[in-house]
Amino acid sequence: MTGTPVRSARAAVLRGGSRLVGFGLSVALLAASSLVLIPAMVAAGGDRAWGSIAVGQSIGGVAAVLIYFGWGHTGPATIARADPLSAQVEFAESLRTRMVLFVPIAAVGCVIAALVAPSHPVLAVAGCLSAAAVGFTSDWFFVGSRRPYAYLALETLPRVAGTGIGIVLLFNGAPVITGPLCLLAGMLLAFAVTSWWVLRRRLPGAPERRSLRQVISAQRNGVGSGAGTAAYSALPLVLVSLVAPGIQPAYALVDKLQRQISVALGPVVAVVQGYVPRRDRLVTVRRARQALLAGAGFSLVLAAAVLIVAPWLFSWLGAGQVQPEFAVVVLMSAFIGVNVWESILARAVLASLDRLDVVARGTVLSAVIGLPLVVGGALLFGLVGAFAGVLTGLAARAAYELVIAVVVMRGVLHPPEGKGS
Repeated sequence: MTGTPVRSARAAVLRGGSRLVGFGLSVALLAASSLVLIPAMVAAGGDRAWGSIAVGQSIGGVAAVLIYFGWGHTGPATIARADPLSAQVEFAESLRTRMVLFVPIAAVGCVIAALVAPSHPVLAVAGCLSAAAVGFTSDWFFVGSRRPYAYLALETLPRVAGTGIGIVLLFNGAPVITGPLCLLAGMLLAFAVTSWWVLRRRLPGAPERRSLRQVISAQRNGVGSGAGTAAYSALPLVLVSLVAPGIQPAYALVDKLQRQISVALGPVVAVVQGYVPRRDRLVTVRRARQALLAGAGFSLVLAAAVLIVAPWLFSWLGAGQVQPEFAVVVLMSAFIGVNVWESILARAVLASLDRLDVVARGTVLSAVIGLPLVVGGALLFGLVGAFAGVLTGLAARAAYELVIAVVVMRGVLHPPEGKGS
């Protein structure tokens, strides 16, 4: 009798592990190809041209979050609960909404990118478009439907192929704009292939379709916290470009590396997101505390590992032209560790406690504290001061979110008299 539960548990672990490997493989391939593209662009156009592309990509990253419009937060759960027809309708509504949003949002982003990087406005616009197009990703659909290898084949491989072609062309004398244009082409190809695959079958039934206004209204909560986080991630590079353009290429390289490492760790955060929430609030709190403690240990080890390998990575990525000082490497390593732990706190713990409003307020707090410090630090202490400001803002956000999370968890464990279970 005990053999069947044991076998079921083992099968569930294997399925979960397989999905983690599948999604992790996609993240690793996308991160690795993007990192290899950096020295190719630096070698082809120099650090100033690369810096302009990076500024455009940073602004385009915010545009992508707005175009994505919250499906990364709401989509997986919706698809996981949906029957095949409802899932297809949800995808079609997302497709229609994002196509409508793309043109105005990307256009505004391109104008801002050109103004922020006036020395190479065309490169900044190309970088912005290549990043904004990521808003068309269908990762949320494949996460919800638990199909990591379909995601790998239909979206990841076309994107990696586009990046790979760009790398080959750049190292064979193509102009630096080839890099972001190949990124854009790969993403658009992935978008077309994925859309065809999801919508290729005509399923029986006719569920009610929502208007564009209804869809946008339903997604407003999901897009809020994501847009705020993306804006805080992008604004420091923009501010550095405006107030201290001399350190912009080095800051862009540091920013790009920490982003890629953080993205590569996405599957780890996703696993915790699935572990913490349970119907029983007491079980959820217990798992939340475990996640925070384990996450803290993991983040410390991660920061130490990054500190060891980062100098070599900078030497390679900068193509010998950009090499940040060791103090910046220390700050970046600490930032990556805190960022991963804060992601667990926000997306797994506070989300499971139904307190995403705290995450939104924490984002505002980090901007109010961090952005002025970025400007002042860049003017007074250069690259070290700018990145110290970013780290301070993130630390303030994490501290605020932790205080509220502790208060909420204590309230669950020790409810006021008369409100106990």
